[in-house]
Amino acid sequence: MKKVYTALLLILLAAMFSVGVYSLADYDATGSVSEKREFVKPEFSVKSLLDGTYIPALEQYYSDTFPGRESLLQANRTLNKFYYYSGSGGDSVLILNQTDSAAQGGESLDAVQRANGQTPQPEQTEPAAPDTTPEPQPDTTPEPADSTQPPEPPEEQPEEQPEADPELDTPEESDASYAGSVVVVGDRAMEIPTRLDDLITSYAGAVDNLASAMGPDVRTISLITPNGGEFYSPESLHTGEHSQKDMIDFCYSQMDDKIITVDAYSKLRSHTDEYIYFRTDHHWTQLGAYYAYTAFCEAAGFEAVPLEQFQMGRYDTFLGSMYGFTEGYPQSEVLKQHPDYLEYYLPIADTHARYYANGNLENGTPVSVVYTELGDSVSNKYLCFIGGDTPICIIESDVPGPTCIVLKESYGNAFVPFLTSHYGRIIVIDPREFNRDGKPSLNLAEFAADQGVDDLIVINYPYMINSKAFIRYLNALAGVQ
Repeated sequence: MKKVYTALLLILLAAMFSVGVYSLADYDATGSVSEKREFVKPEFSVKSLLDGTYIPALEQYYSDTFPGRESLLQANRTLNKFYYYSGSGGDSVLILNQTDSAAQGGESLDAVQRANGQTPQPEQTEPAAPDTTPEPQPDTTPEPADSTQPPEPPEEQPEEQPEADPELDTPEESDASYAGSVVVVGDRAMEIPTRLDDLITSYAGAVDNLASAMGPDVRTISLITPNGGEFYSPESLHTGEHSQKDMIDFCYSQMDDKIITVDAYSKLRSHTDEYIYFRTDHHWTQLGAYYAYTAFCEAAGFEAVPLEQFQMGRYDTFLGSMYGFTEGYPQSEVLKQHPDYLEYYLPIADTHARYYANGNLENGTPVSVVYTELGDSVSNKYLCFIGGDTPICIIESDVPGPTCIVLKESYGNAFVPFLTSHYGRIIVIDPREFNRDGKPSLNLAEFAADQGVDDLIVINYPYMINSKAFIRYLNALAGVQ
């Protein structure tokens, strides 16, 4: 028996030695296809070592680049089929854990996909200051203000009192129990955030810090939208510590009174019988973003453009991020058999847009506000909105309006095109792309002063207001460590 143990030990040691040698010799993966995220090796600095951020980041990087990790993940999913299988049919429930990967970075079109997605726009010089000479607007747009200054928000905003909100078609309590952050019920997959008051308070503080850094001449507008889990999950997953309405209300209550807060929740709640959230993706549809836009207009003092004035297009057979996350589990087959479609609304204003790698605004690349010709090579059709997540995207429209900065993660992408009816210049910034290891630095207040910014719009959803990493990125933009 001793010989058997010795042989097994030698085999184990040989395997460990082989993995160690292989890990030194192989090339580190740059990203995960199944998780749709990139891996960034942290850069060493004395500051990051002392503040405790370097070692965890390094451990995460080596975990991400472990030899054969992608194959091991797929094998794990295959094995988990036996654990998660349910014979109850289409209403079976799958609950999975999810990391905070959304706060680490987003996804964008590559150069070829951008070129093929829509005819390139005319060449344009580096962005200039807002044009104060008004040009005639298309007849279909609302009448612009007399100047490029943003409108004053109404002193009192009457609460919308719908006759009756649609009944929520939520599963029975017995169909699910909570053990993670992604739930699949029938043909719908949803993220389920958990309320963390300390982090939500910190998020509100980060927005206050941004407002203070921008100064009294810049309006700061906060829009926090719920996701589909708030309306379509079992009751236990959108009440108590999972109530997104409570999270949003609490977050707004912690913000300074000078922050203009947007009640997108009520607008979305009154339209839950419409196609306002995808079933296979964690985002809202652009119709959902439109209803949030109408709430934004009420809070910010704009007149929303009626939906029927926008030209609409459509992509069929869209399988989104939640399908990719659950792929390999049997319940994902239900999602695959019932794919989403994606409808988009084209801006009424004439627009030109470019994206930039950093705040120097050099060597900009033309992009489209909405891509209408994405081919089969682009499976994530949600990237049709401003080309996805890029460090800085600047959109100029022919509307003689003020200039705004939009701080957002991917939820904001479908929202931004509607702003072209009110702002002459829209500067879209992804906070995840700045002031961290391997990323350029950006001082938002200095950048905004150079660009003549009038409004700062911060748009997020409950996952981000409960994300320590994302809060850190917002504070870094405000110059707060």
